[in-house]
Amino acid sequence: MSPAGPAWPRLRVLQALWALLVVLLAPWRLWAIKDTQECTWQVVLNNFETVGKKDASDRFVDQEPLDTVDNVFSLLVDAPIDPDETYLGFPYYLKINYSCKGESSEALVRKGHLTGLKPVVLVTFQSPVNFRHWKIEQLQIQMEAAPFRSKERCDAEEVCLMSWYTPMPIKNGSVVTRVDVSSNGLGPFIPSKRFQVNINGFLERQQGNTLQFTVGNELFSLIPRYFVNVPSRPLWYTVDQTPVLILGGIPEEKAILLTDTSFKDFFLVELSIDSCWVGSFYCPQTGFTATIHDAIATESTLFIRQNQLIYYFTGTYTTLHESNHGSERWVRVLANECIKKLCPVHFHSNGSEYVMALTTGKHEGYVHFGTITDGRVSFELLPRQRSVCNGILVVNCSIIWAVFVAGENDLLLLVEIEDPSTRKYFQVVSYNLVSDYLLVLYTIPEFIPDARGLEFLMILGTESYTSFPMVPKGMSYNPYNNLLFIWGNFLLQSYNYENFIYLADFPKELSIKYLVNSFHGDMAFVTETEEIWYLLEGSYQVYKLFPSKGWEVHISLQVMQQSSLYAPNETMVTLFYEDNKLYQLVYLIDNQQGRLVKRLVPVEQLLMYQQISNDYLMERKGSHQTLSFTNFCPFTVMRLRDLPNPQIYTRQERYRAQPPRVLEPGGFHSENSLAVYQGLVYYLLWLHSKYDKPYADPVHDPTWRWWKNKKQDQDYYFYLASNWRSAGNVHVDMTSYEKIYDLKAENELPERIFLDKGTSYRFSVFLTAREPEPLQAGVSFQLQSQVGLAVVMADPGCIEAVVKEKVLVNRNSVLFWVTLSDKRSCFDQGISGHHLLKTSMLVKVVGSSGHCFQNTHQGPRMQGNLMVPVLIGCPPGKRLAFDITYTLEYNRLQNKHYFDCVHVDPEMPCFLFRDIFYPFFLIQDLVTGDSGSFQGSYVLKVVGGGPTLDTIKEYSEKDIYRFNSPLDKTGSLIWTTRNTTTTEDSAFNIMSHNSLGIEWLCLENSPCHDTIPQSIFAPEFFFKVLVSNRGVDKSTYCDYQLTFLLHVHGLPLSARRAFLILMVSASLFVGLVILYIISCLLSPCMVKACNILRWKINNIVASESFYTYSTPSDTRAFSHTSGTKSEGSSRGSSRVVSKVAEENKAETKETSKKKSTS
Repeated sequence: MSPAGPAWPRLRVLQALWALLVVLLAPWRLWAIKDTQECTWQVVLNNFETVGKKDASDRFVDQEPLDTVDNVFSLLVDAPIDPDETYLGFPYYLKINYSCKGESSEALVRKGHLTGLKPVVLVTFQSPVNFRHWKIEQLQIQMEAAPFRSKERCDAEEVCLMSWYTPMPIKNGSVVTRVDVSSNGLGPFIPSKRFQVNINGFLERQQGNTLQFTVGNELFSLIPRYFVNVPSRPLWYTVDQTPVLILGGIPEEKAILLTDTSFKDFFLVELSIDSCWVGSFYCPQTGFTATIHDAIATESTLFIRQNQLIYYFTGTYTTLHESNHGSERWVRVLANECIKKLCPVHFHSNGSEYVMALTTGKHEGYVHFGTITDGRVSFELLPRQRSVCNGILVVNCSIIWAVFVAGENDLLLLVEIEDPSTRKYFQVVSYNLVSDYLLVLYTIPEFIPDARGLEFLMILGTESYTSFPMVPKGMSYNPYNNLLFIWGNFLLQSYNYENFIYLADFPKELSIKYLVNSFHGDMAFVTETEEIWYLLEGSYQVYKLFPSKGWEVHISLQVMQQSSLYAPNETMVTLFYEDNKLYQLVYLIDNQQGRLVKRLVPVEQLLMYQQISNDYLMERKGSHQTLSFTNFCPFTVMRLRDLPNPQIYTRQERYRAQPPRVLEPGGFHSENSLAVYQGLVYYLLWLHSKYDKPYADPVHDPTWRWWKNKKQDQDYYFYLASNWRSAGNVHVDMTSYEKIYDLKAENELPERIFLDKGTSYRFSVFLTAREPEPLQAGVSFQLQSQVGLAVVMADPGCIEAVVKEKVLVNRNSVLFWVTLSDKRSCFDQGISGHHLLKTSMLVKVVGSSGHCFQNTHQGPRMQGNLMVPVLIGCPPGKRLAFDITYTLEYNRLQNKHYFDCVHVDPEMPCFLFRDIFYPFFLIQDLVTGDSGSFQGSYVLKVVGGGPTLDTIKEYSEKDIYRFNSPLDKTGSLIWTTRNTTTTEDSAFNIMSHNSLGIEWLCLENSPCHDTIPQSIFAPEFFFKVLVSNRGVDKSTYCDYQLTFLLHVHGLPLSARRAFLILMVSASLFVGLVILYIISCLLSPCMVKACNILRWKINNIVASESFYTYSTPSDTRAFSHTSGTKSEGSSRGSSRVVSKVAEENKAETKETSKKKSTS
C-alpha cells in the first residue's frame, strides 16, 4: 500500500537512486561536516522564581522592572558601584541549553561547561513604529551566559543538572526582540541559532499566578478537521514590527492560531466575539459562517474579519504606550458597513501602521483606510469626494485589491469594471491621499499574451494573445525596489506602474491564491491547488518548488534520515518568510496523531536537486556509461572583499556585558550573583537611554559617568578579587561593561545600508571563472565576456553605482570594485532616523540566478544575486550637542577672563552678560563613537526663558521672531551678532563655528530686560536656546535640532530701577550719617544724664537700706540671731551703714541745737 496524502511522493526505485546520487555528488566538505555532532541551542524564559528548576518555562508577559535586586547590591561593599543608586532588574532570565542528536542533554551541558563552553547571547531590539514618541535606534547588547546549578536534588559531589543564564533585557519602545545564541569557540561545535522572544500583550496574570488570554479562551485540542484538506491561507502582519502573529481560516470556528515566537510554539484561541451576522438589502450575504476569514497583526493591535464585520483588539504594552491602551474586549468597527476583504499594509510609515477594508453594497467603490497609532485605531472613507467608479467615469465597478505606497501617499487599486456593452475588464487606479486625485495607470489585457516560448514578454499592445482570459486576484508591492506585481492566473511585474512584463514561465492553467515576499530579493506564491512557486526578483524565470523532481529527491532523503518534520499525510497551513528564509506551517498526521510543525522550505536544495535531475548526459566510456552534468553557474568562486566596518552603515549600536566574577571553585553562579548581573545590565541600558543630555560630556561614551570616579581604585578591587575577599563573593569588573565601536565585517554585505548626503559604500567582488582556457591572445576579453557583474539601482535618480574591474589572468579571475553613492538629490532634511527613503541595490552576476550555490555547514546557499536595502536620509544615532568644554575654554581665551556664578553648578556653567558669547557644538555619532566639531551653518533662537529654573516659559512664534530677528523694530532683541549672513527672508542670523560671537542686549521690551535680582547678587537669567541647521546647512540630510538651557549672570538693571535703587541706597546712607552725627553731639549730655540718674538710684537704694536697719537694738538682735554669719562680710557695706548712721546722728544734733536756740 502506498502512502496516502498529496504531499507524500510514491517511493519508486528511480527516486531512491536519484537521492543516493545526490548524496554521492555532495562535496567532501559536507561529509566532513556530517561527521560532527548535529547540535542545536535551546532557549526558554525563566522568571526569578523558576531559575534553576528543571523544565520550567514562562511566557513574556511582565514588562515592569523589579526592585528586588537592590537588596543584593547593598551587600557589595568595596565594589565599584554607587551605594546611593537604586538598582533595578528585568523580570526574566534566558535559560540556555543545547542538545545533540542521540545524546543526553544533561551530560552534554556538563561536558560543555568543563571544556570551557560559554554561550554568547546577542539580543537585538527592534526599533518602534512611533518615532515621535520613541527614539529610532538600532540597539544590541551582547552578553555572556553564566553557569548555574539546578535546584533539583543531586547526589553528585559537584553538579548533576546545570544551565546557563543571562538577563532578558527589555527596552522601552520595543516589543520585538531577536536573540542570537552562539558559542565562544570552546567545547563542541554548535551552529548559531536565532530565536524570537517577543512580548505577548494579549496575556494577563490571574490570581494564583496563572496566565489567561484576553482575546478569548485557549483550546487545547488540535482537531484534524481544523486543518486536514483545509486550504492554506496567507499570514499577514507588519514586517519586522509584530510581536504576536495570528492566523485564521479554521472552518466553522471563531478561532485563530496565535504565536509570539514565530510559530516555534503557538496557541489555538477561541475568540470572545459576538459572531453577529447583519444582512440587509445593501449588504447581501449568501450565508453565515463562524470562520475568521482575514487576520492581520500589527505592532500592538490585531484585526480580524468574520462575515462582513471587522474587529480589532489592542494588547497591553506598557513599554510602547505612555498609559495602558489595552482593550478589554474585541471592538467592532465600521458596524454599518459591508466589508468583503481586509488588505494588509506590510510596512509602517510616518509613525503609524495601516490596514485597508474593501467594501461592497452601498459603499461599493470606496476603501476604508485604517490608521493605527500607539494602539489607537481610526478609519477614513476614501476617496473623499466621490467613489472610484465615478472618478474613472464608469457605472459599475468593484475594488478587489488595494496596495498603499507610503513614499508617495498613493493607493493603488485593482478595479474590476463591468461594462454592459463589453466583457468585464480590470484597471490599476492610483489615488493620492494628499491631492485627492484619481488616475488610471494601466488597463490589464483581456487575454493572456502568447509568449511563444520566451521566458518573459514586454506588454506593448502589439503582441498576440491566447484565448485564456486574464483574471487578476491581487497585487503586491515592494517599496525597496519599486516592483509591482499583479497576480492571478498570470504574473505581471512593473517598475513604474505603466510598463508591464509578462512572466511566461507560470502556466496560465493555474491561478495564484496568495503571494509572500521576503523584501530581500525573492518571493514565493501559492496556487489554488497548493503548489509552491518561486521567483528571484530581477530575473524572469519562475521555479516550481512543490511538487517537483527536486521535492521528490528531498523527501526521499528525509525518509532515509527519519526526519520528524515530514509525514505521509500532511497539509500546508501557511507559507511565510522569516529572516529571509522560506518556512511552511504544516499539519502532520503520523500514527494517527496530528501535530503542527514549522519547517524550512530548502529552496536552494530544491533548485540544486532539480538542476541535477534535468541537466545530465549519459556518455559511454569504454564498456560502461558515465553520468556528466552541466553546471550553468558561470563562476566557481565568489567572494566579497574589502568590506568596510559595518556599523557606520548599518547604524547598529552594540553593548557588551559579562557576568560578574564569582569566587566559587566550580565557577557556578548563585541567585545573588545572577541578581547582580541583572542589575548591572539594567543600569548599562539605563545609562544608554539617558545619554541624550544637551551638554556634551568630556568623554563621548554613555558608560563614562558610571566608572569615572571608580577607575582609580580598579587595582584595589582586583586585589580583593584575586585574594577571594570581595564582598558577597562577587567581583564586578568595570571593563566588562562597555560600548563596542569597532565591529568587523563578516565577509557579507550588511543587512541594510544607511546613506547620508553624498556618502558612499565601497566593496569588491572576486569571481573565478569556470573552465579556464589556455593562455592566448584575447584571454582578458574571454574572462570579461564569461564573467559579468551587474549592479541594478532601484532609484537611479537617487543613488548611483560605479563598477571598475581588474582582470587577474594568472588566476582566471576578475576583481570588481563597486562604489555605491548618494546623488544628493532625493531627500531634503529630516530628524535622525525619520522619514527615510527606501530603495535598494541589486548586485547580480550575469547568468547566475538559480544556478549558483555555495555549500556551507548550514546547507547550500544561493550565490550571485545579492539584494541590499538602502535607506537614504539622516541615519539613526547622530545628534547635535553643546560643546561646553571647548566653549568655556574659547570664551576664557577671547574675553581674557571667566567669571562663574556665585553658586557653581558643574552641570551648567554660567556666562557673564557683558562678555561676548562664543558657542560651539559637536556632531556626536552614537554608533561609531566619533565626536567632532560641527562645521556647518545653523540658526540660533531663544525660544524660552525665565529668571529661575521654575519660572521658565515657552515663547510664542511671534515672540520668538521679535526676540531673535535682526529685522525687529520693537526694541525686543535679546541678542545680536556682528555676522551679516542671514536666512533667505533675512528673518534670522545664520551662525557657524567661525562666527564672531553673540552680544547680549536684553532691550527694553525683551523678557530679560530689567530682571529683578533674587538676592544681593547681580540678576541672572536662564535662556532656552534652540539650535537648528534646517534650511541653512547643505552638507547633510540631517535636521539637527538641539534645545538647551544657557545660564547668564550679571544682567544690568534698567535706568529707572537703577536710579530708584540708587536713591533708596543714598537715602539710607545719608540717614545713617546724620544719625551718627547726632549721636556724637549728644553723647556727653547723655553720659551726664546717665550718671545723675545712676546717683539718684543709688540714693534711693541707700535710704531704703537705712530705714530697714534704723534701731540699734534691732541691729544687735539681728546680729545675735545671725550669729552664724561670717564676720568677713562686706566691709564696704559696713562703712556705708556707719556713714549713714553718722550723718543721721549729725542731723539729730543740729536739730537739737536749733530747738535750744529757739
